[in-house]
Amino acid sequence: MAGPLPVSGAQRALYLVELLHPGTPMYNITVAVRLEGPLDVPRLRSAVARVVARHDALRTTFTPGTAPPFEPAQRIGDPDAELPVVDLDADGTEDVDAAAFRVAQAWADEPFDLERGPLLRTRLLRLGPGRHLLVVTMHQLVSDGPSLQVFFDELAEGYAGGPERAAPALQFADYAAWQRARPVDAEQLGWWRDRLAGVPTVLRLPADRPRPAVAGPHGGSHRHRLRAAVMRPALRLAQDLRVTPFVLVLTAYATFLSRLAGTRDVLVGVPVSARDRVELESVIGFFATTLPVLVEAGRDRNFADLCRSVQSELLDVLTHRDVTMEQLAEELAPRRDPGHAPLVQAFFSLEQEPIVSPHLPGLRATAFDLPPTGAKVDLDMMVFRAAGAGDDFDLTLTYRTDLFEAATIARMAEQFELLLVAAVSDPTAPIRSLPGPVEDVPATSRPAAATVAPRLDLPMSACTGMEQNLIQIWREVLSRDDIGLDDNFFDLGGTSFALATVHTLIGARTGAKTSLVSLLEFPTIAALARHLADGPRTGPAPVEPADQARAARLRDRRNRLQQRRSARGAGE
Repeated sequence: MAGPLPVSGAQRALYLVELLHPGTPMYNITVAVRLEGPLDVPRLRSAVARVVARHDALRTTFTPGTAPPFEPAQRIGDPDAELPVVDLDADGTEDVDAAAFRVAQAWADEPFDLERGPLLRTRLLRLGPGRHLLVVTMHQLVSDGPSLQVFFDELAEGYAGGPERAAPALQFADYAAWQRARPVDAEQLGWWRDRLAGVPTVLRLPADRPRPAVAGPHGGSHRHRLRAAVMRPALRLAQDLRVTPFVLVLTAYATFLSRLAGTRDVLVGVPVSARDRVELESVIGFFATTLPVLVEAGRDRNFADLCRSVQSELLDVLTHRDVTMEQLAEELAPRRDPGHAPLVQAFFSLEQEPIVSPHLPGLRATAFDLPPTGAKVDLDMMVFRAAGAGDDFDLTLTYRTDLFEAATIARMAEQFELLLVAAVSDPTAPIRSLPGPVEDVPATSRPAAATVAPRLDLPMSACTGMEQNLIQIWREVLSRDDIGLDDNFFDLGGTSFALATVHTLIGARTGAKTSLVSLLEFPTIAALARHLADGPRTGPAPVEPADQARAARLRDRRNRLQQRRSARGAGE
């Protein structure tokens, strides 16, 4: 087993989310393949083992950092692949395909143990004579979209008995080490700073319920079929405008979000591949990152003009893709609000081909993806060409269930299709004339923030026992003694991974049980001590106005800290 190796920037950010919300399937990637015909199970099991042996990423696990700078590391283990076979247990009242889908979804939703691994699961469900369902689930820390096709291509080679190929000369760990050793590109970061100056970094979508203080990981998915009658004219218009179908549908999505949120400027996160070397094209690993695309959906602009503008914007983003989303969030949205994803709260992706195209010799193979049940952001639109359906596309909206009802999302999908059809049919009409979200989409209002007097720092002798314990832990982790009861952990130089160490020490030294995400919700000694004294909360996180009152207090404290730092800097 290889020793600790550095993680990439994208892995680092994703690992932190896993620490905050452990035991969820939020970043599981699952593809199920229906296999019809005489399947040789031992040969398939051997083919899976060949792929695992060839790609280090599929044998990788992750360990937390226990010493400054508290960075996680990845380890590469020995080849160990399994392909258990399970007989479908369905009663006579349930359709076989529906029962198989139910089992596959349950497998897809099983969380991974990042430290113990493995982060790849392959299982075979036997539906009947000559009928099987192969379910492949990978954690996104070790995989991305192109990796899935690499996996199934090599699986076909192994199943066909082709000659074994040598392992790739470059593995993902090599890329991660190179990427983390590379300094931040100051010129590219400057471009992002100038481009997004003044752009709102919070997209306030109307929701069915008040936003909780801490965004939860629980999500739902709604699938909507965009028929060929809708997509063929859209694909033709993309050709006429000389933009990609990705850009055209992204523009429609951003326009829809703009109308929904009542704002002109919208930031949408889009996947960007880092496979910029030929040697990496056939390597399995997490080479994708997400970057924001700014769409300026002014009401007087027409759809065709906006599409061209978004195409240009996307090309600029790709030119400046060496800056990671994590670096952008620290630079452009440094205030941590656990109620929102940093910088971008809406994602978009589109593929003109099905997610994978499996082809095992002697078998009829049909793939379909299983949508995630965890939500990474408020709203995530994924569009894939439907397998074997010509120009039909499947649209999946994944959403936070603590914000939206399923019926609201279903209505959004229908309204989006109406906007897309109208925009394509008359691309020179002003955006304000396009059909927008109807008024019955519910919206929650935000009460005004309460004014709360700042809590004064107390001498150590006046602190409670819990406060004294927390102060001592902070001193050790932050390596500083000037810690006040109302100081914000991050203003004192703390990082998210250092906070994970604080969480571990709190449990070990005080016996208090709380979630890591609560340390984001209560980032001061005083607030955290009160939270721990009250005991772990089992219900949902409190919503505004309590959250706004706390935010107002923390903002006031942060401003005073910054003023003190500025004063010290001026006197030096």
